[in-house]
Amino acid sequence: MKSIRNNLFRNQWIILLTICAFCVSVYGENKMLNSVEEFKQAVKSASPGDTLILANGNWDDADLLFEGSGTEAAPIVLMAEESGKVILQGQSRLRIAGEYLVVSGLVFTNGYTPRRNVIEFRKDSKKLANHSRVTNCVIDDYNPPDRFKRDTWVMMYGKHNRFDHNYLANKKNSGVTVVVRLNDERSQENYNRIDHNFFGYRPRLGSNGGETLRVGVSTYSLTSSRTIIEDNFFYQCNGETEVASVKASDTIVRRNTFYECEGSLVMRHGNRNIVEGNYFIGNGKAETGGLRVINAGHKVYNNHFQGLRGDRFRAALAVMNGVPNSLINRYHKVKDVTIAHNTFVDCENIKIGVGSDFERTDVPENTVIANNIFYNKSRDFVYEALDDISGVTFSGNIVTTKSGNFQEGGFREFDPGFKKDEDGIWVPTNSKIETKDSEEFEFVTADITDTERQSMKAVGAIQIENTSKPRKWATAKNTGVDWYKSENNTVKLSSGKVHSVGRGTDSIYEALQQAQPGDIIELSESGEYECTKPLILTQPTTIRAKAGLTEKPLLIYVENRRPFSFIAIEDGGSLSVQGLAFDGNSDRGGVAESAIRTSKDPMIEHYNLFVDNCEFFDFQESRFNAFRAYQSTFADTVKFTNSTFYSISGEAISMASEKEDRGKYNAEFVILENCVFYSVMGAALNLYRGGNDESTFGPFLTVNHCTFDYVNNKEQGSVIRLIGVQNAIVKNSTFSGSGRGGRSVKFEEFRWDNLAVSHCNIYNSGKVESFYDNVTGEGMLAVDPMFVDKDAGDFRLQPESGLRGKADDGKDIGALR
Repeated sequence: MKSIRNNLFRNQWIILLTICAFCVSVYGENKMLNSVEEFKQAVKSASPGDTLILANGNWDDADLLFEGSGTEAAPIVLMAEESGKVILQGQSRLRIAGEYLVVSGLVFTNGYTPRRNVIEFRKDSKKLANHSRVTNCVIDDYNPPDRFKRDTWVMMYGKHNRFDHNYLANKKNSGVTVVVRLNDERSQENYNRIDHNFFGYRPRLGSNGGETLRVGVSTYSLTSSRTIIEDNFFYQCNGETEVASVKASDTIVRRNTFYECEGSLVMRHGNRNIVEGNYFIGNGKAETGGLRVINAGHKVYNNHFQGLRGDRFRAALAVMNGVPNSLINRYHKVKDVTIAHNTFVDCENIKIGVGSDFERTDVPENTVIANNIFYNKSRDFVYEALDDISGVTFSGNIVTTKSGNFQEGGFREFDPGFKKDEDGIWVPTNSKIETKDSEEFEFVTADITDTERQSMKAVGAIQIENTSKPRKWATAKNTGVDWYKSENNTVKLSSGKVHSVGRGTDSIYEALQQAQPGDIIELSESGEYECTKPLILTQPTTIRAKAGLTEKPLLIYVENRRPFSFIAIEDGGSLSVQGLAFDGNSDRGGVAESAIRTSKDPMIEHYNLFVDNCEFFDFQESRFNAFRAYQSTFADTVKFTNSTFYSISGEAISMASEKEDRGKYNAEFVILENCVFYSVMGAALNLYRGGNDESTFGPFLTVNHCTFDYVNNKEQGSVIRLIGVQNAIVKNSTFSGSGRGGRSVKFEEFRWDNLAVSHCNIYNSGKVESFYDNVTGEGMLAVDPMFVDKDAGDFRLQPESGLRGKADDGKDIGALR
């Protein structure tokens, strides 16, 4: 992404440097500083117009308090000797307190702050910053080792402050990237400005607390903020469902671009906020969202929504239900809201009454949706109403649907002839876009001319489609800084050198010590590979059998020290393992607690685990597993294919360590395909997401073409245990003699979860259980599968089996072997 944002110098930065130079020459002096102690002394004596210059180099554990009183004409400036060459690392932080202070050119990386905030616009609760600015700075990958240790990168207090032209990316732990606080009168009605920043990639957190930007909190949400958020570029900010969350009143959000973000701009609390001139670009990527509307008096104008695939809270437009007599931290009624002159192109979901349930029953009132364009030739409907929408008025909207025959009041079918321009934005080419019943609304904006105001009966986003005026929108090229390149150290699995390993005690371990990220350790012989040391992975590593071996290489543990796991994925590690067998209880006296596990300590980095054509057996104590994910670890993907699990006393795959019931879970995507589980005393899979937090939409589970025989027949036991899993497909699988004391599949779900069990065979096994009892679909059977010889572990189907050809893909139900 950085490659597309180079080679443009910021005009604003040139102006700033010019002003600073003028101020220095007229009012103050330059002071070169080489240590934290020199900085402290210089701050004490700084006068209006002075410039404090941090010398190039690494500043370790620098706790900087920039306190002083400049003037509007002569601010006090703190800047790097050269932008990007002053590296604040370790446990560094910066606090700003006083009046008319400017900070520029600093980089925070290679560490984290243990003090909650990296940059803070105050000294303490008594002394805040006002009329101060942080510009041209970077915070990148500045994270603690524990992903659930919460901190904030930028905390804004005070009034008339500005945070602009900065680059912030790779925040991986819990906590909002930038927060505007309103906790007392000195920070309310603040007129703070957040503009021209590049908010870079933020990975999924798997929990609440992954917002990139937040204004206010629920407690002060009915207080006016007057904060302006404009001209920022949000790139793949995927931390949680709220990319930017407004919990305040009278806030302006305009001309920002939300690019491929798995979440939405959310009017979470507060009233009378303005959302105008923003771009929401999804490019067809899953879970990309637009705007969610809650509370009263908002104006939503001139926004462009394109290629968004999110649903419910992440719909392109989500108008929510409220809670009657709501507490301030829940959901207030949508009321007196105007949504006009917006364009929606190729967006899957427009939803009204989102969140409707037994609590959220307060439907929208006096809400107007007018003069918008809704263009989607793949669907016959424009929006979905999830509750009573009699309080919503539709007027003057242009629609283009698949059938070309959408006839509801307030909509008229018309094809604007959309085509992509040089920026990749869909714009209409038909000059006859007009509507007979459009209404005129007052626009609160400084960017629409008098001529444009007179043509408000045009339809769609006015600045984008209906004028020849150059488009104003934030891009990667006109935001952030131009001198910083974020290092991308991502190494793909199986991308490196092959290390051939023969049999021998700890031969795999020895090869691992020589391996580089992405390397492949290839076991060249069949037979036993004796292990006395665990394989600790801190980098992407592939361990595989050499192609053509007649039997799988067998890993055995030959000592008796506990606990022991064959492979441990530590921070920075990922694993692909192919064609191996793991014996959890060898005849040499070694007892292993797991074949593969994550770190028992918190991890900040995501990992991936891909297991193919492997066997796991004889893990014979109640908490022993083939795979276990521990607390505060998170996988993008865990995938088991073509593998067999048997003679296991615990859960075969255990991913249920996040027991705080706050919406946390261990992996985003979990996939089981063509696997066999038999003689397993615990669950084949235990996947857990506790609590009712709605900030995330995972985990996503797929179970396809699997066989479960004699699995978890304990009282109230479950073969597949899915607590709080929000997306699950279980299909083409057979359950025989399993879950007889409980369930074949157990769900604990919310009504909006996307769950389905279909084309499965439930024979002499527990039921499929869910709270709403609506997950079972078509193609369900209850017949003897007729295995060839299950006592010998042969779960192929006999020719006359009733499962032949009954899967939804025309193949046999169960594992395909």
